[in-house]
Amino acid sequence: MVAVKTEFSEFVANDIKKYEGVRIPLKTGFLKRTFKKWTKCKNLHPNPDDEFCFPDIGPNYGIISDYEKKMKEEMSRGYSPWEGIDERLMVEAMHPEGYMLINGHHRWAAAVRLGVKKAPIKILNLTHEEDIINIVEKSKNSKRVTVDLNELVFVDEAKYPIEKKLPFPANRRFKQNIRLGFPALCRFLQAAGYDIWVFTPDFYSVDYIEELLKRHHIKPDGIITASGRLEKTNEDKKKRIKEIMKKKYTRTLNLYNDMIIAVENPSGDFEQIPIEVPADEWVMAVENAVKKLEENGKQ
Repeated sequence: MVAVKTEFSEFVANDIKKYEGVRIPLKTGFLKRTFKKWTKCKNLHPNPDDEFCFPDIGPNYGIISDYEKKMKEEMSRGYSPWEGIDERLMVEAMHPEGYMLINGHHRWAAAVRLGVKKAPIKILNLTHEEDIINIVEKSKNSKRVTVDLNELVFVDEAKYPIEKKLPFPANRRFKQNIRLGFPALCRFLQAAGYDIWVFTPDFYSVDYIEELLKRHHIKPDGIITASGRLEKTNEDKKKRIKEIMKKKYTRTLNLYNDMIIAVENPSGDFEQIPIEVPADEWVMAVENAVKKLEENGKQ
């Protein structure tokens, strides 16, 4: 049991130091991601890129204390300490041992401080800087499109027309509705020489997104999940990735519901193209706007 703030801070610092320079994220197969639901708390390691581990920010002991109270209440009733906590800890397998925490540091901290032996986990495969570099180096295109899956692709069927739903049993695993016409839009953009990069701030495994989109005949060139984590934690890494993209792509189209922002590199000049049409006309409006951009570029 790690009981006090100073001891726990030292515990975190020592763990980070122990794996510094030898920590490598590992890809995990479908079966293990599906059936591995629990692990020992001692197998979990804090993520040095998370603000939880930043010396000037560090753990929020108020949040940790709240989780401790919840866990103690459940244990006093004879239940699992995790009984009142619905979300599993998001983790990624790592070399040389165990799992790196992606989301859930404060819940893990509460469990460690209380001496809880096991924690519920969900294993993810995330996109790393090395993956992005590899994708960019292999690409033959000099233009790209960025798409926020949550904003544009995974839609509410009460508000947007959707692609045909997946049949059973795939619909039990993949519950997201895909915006009608998005697969055709992707084929159009790739035929026009654009790489398609899709993002989601949520904690999906890359494999999950890849398989879901594949079933709708969509093959993006790059997939970045938990993108919000990168925005919040590692400014240096974020800058390096932006620089990689800027050097590779002479044009980037950022798609939104109401506009396209076209950025030209290396100048950084940009143009906002409004897309003010009903939802069922959005795909065609985007295609027409891109055609016009391409025609203007050839003049």
